Amino acid sequence: MNMTVLTRRLAWLVLPVAATPAALEAQACLGFGGTGFLSGSGAVWRESSEDVRGFGGSAGLDLGLVAASGHYLKFSGSDEFDQEFDFEDMRANVALKLPLPFLSLCPVATVGTGAVLSRNFDDLPYKSETVYGGGVGAGIRFGAPASGLAVIPSLLVSVENYSVERLYDDIVEGDREFSAVVRAGVTIEVGSLHVRPHAVLTTADDSYLLGGVLLGITF
Repeated sequence: MNMTVLTRRLAWLVLPVAATPAALEAQACLGFGGTGFLSGSGAVWRESSEDVRGFGGSAGLDLGLVAASGHYLKFSGSDEFDQEFDFEDMRANVALKLPLPFLSLCPVATVGTGAVLSRNFDDLPYKSETVYGGGVGAGIRFGAPASGLAVIPSLLVSVENYSVERLYDDIVEGDREFSAVVRAGVTIEVGSLHVRPHAVLTTADDSYLLGGVLLGITF
């Protein structure tokens, strides 16, 4: 069998899995399938010219009319004076499932703690404050039920309230502001295992970009 014939046969096997929407799982708007998941996670937070790495865990549950997910990440590093610091990013998301035939579309509420956004600083804010907000999540699960393979792309667009600090004439002033936030990722399920690369972007001034990956089990 030559390589051209083999490639064609593999394509016929893979394409139906990757291109066919599976039976609707409304929790796909939060990026997971099944009745829930548990993951370990790692991420890199980038603001200004610095990268700070964090590690933690994530979980999700199908709760009937709603789906819920959450994560905990602890970021740590050292500043320009070699002083060590850490801050936490911890969120809980609750999504209301809408009765749509294929696409999973859900209003989502989020609450937790996140890093303080800074203005006119050249370094990261090394502390966390309460964050809350709401938005809309969308996702879809592709995959043949008997294949053991599924792909779940999802997108969450929200408006979130952050603590913000500004520097005026060497005086730090604190405030709270709303910022648009985009969260996107693709979950790949292979049997009971899954991996999910994802990214988060705020649109506020001096916005931050967070990129990470989840690795765990689906049940």
